[in-house]
Amino acid sequence: MKMAKILMIYSIGEDTKRITFNRKLFSYKIQSHAGKYKYLSKGILTQYEKPLRSVIIFDKEKLLETKKLCKKFNVEVKFYEIAEIL
Repeated sequence: MKMAKILMIYSIGEDTKRITFNRKLFSYKIQSHAGKYKYLSKGILTQYEKPLRSVIIFDKEKLLETKKLCKKFNVEVKFYEIAEIL
């Protein structure tokens, strides 16, 4: 049986808030000194699907951490539990 997934629909607003939020939520590449140093920063979600803008599907085990982050950044968000139909 597959693990339950969560569908998250969110709206952030201002660009600076969105960028900071995304950097905490997702993993992203950090480069410095014209690309001389590169590494991958680790966000809350390492495995996820992003079918549309402002929509994310991720494992239910990451729900609590994600909710805390959304509350911290005052993000308008809705969570839905989804399951694959076999």
